[in-house]
Amino acid sequence: MSDQFLALLVADLVGAMTLWKVTRAGAAYPWAWSLGAWAATAAFSTGLIPVQTMILIAGVSMIVGVGLITPLVGVIAVVVLLATPVIVVQRLCGRWRRAIAAHASRA
Repeated sequence: MSDQFLALLVADLVGAMTLWKVTRAGAAYPWAWSLGAWAATAAFSTGLIPVQTMILIAGVSMIVGVGLITPLVGVIAVVVLLATPVIVVQRLCGRWRRAIAAHASRA
């Protein structure tokens, strides 16, 4: 299988799960949410939009936007932005460990 096929398969799954979750939650415009999730996932996974670029844009926007309100909140935003990758990695490692342990216990 090619990388593009797998990327679009993941995007399809994300779109379907989003449609299911949003429909069950009773939110407005479930198809719009689903198509938005599909497009974002496809753009990230196919490399159309590099994740590093989006993280930088989001971080700078958050720091500038919040920093204009009050400098202390801007400092907090910087700390949160710097801590986010560490938190994400820790959570993913925890999930992977639990998944491996669950798989090992079933075997």
